[in-house]
Amino acid sequence: MIGDIQNYYEHLVYDRIRHLLERTGEPLDSMHMDDLACVALNRLPPRYLRFSVDLSTRLTDEDWEQINQQVNEAVDYAVSTIHRRQETRPS
Repeated sequence: MIGDIQNYYEHLVYDRIRHLLERTGEPLDSMHMDDLACVALNRLPPRYLRFSVDLSTRLTDEDWEQINQQVNEAVDYAVSTIHRRQETRPS
């Protein structure tokens, strides 16, 4: 059943976006967060699973570090891309 499948990166990306927006004081607007998440997730390889415990038991510390670095870079890229597009958009 497809409802049980999830991309593990989605949770990590949303957590990172929420953290960044709270730190910068930007509103936690769901449309803005979704836009950022789409751009970020398109830069990451999908990592599908049914249960998050399946993944967490198989990853080494180095794997976790690499995943977090990839998520941080993808979210940073998304933020800069969305901000750049907003700046160039006619009012």
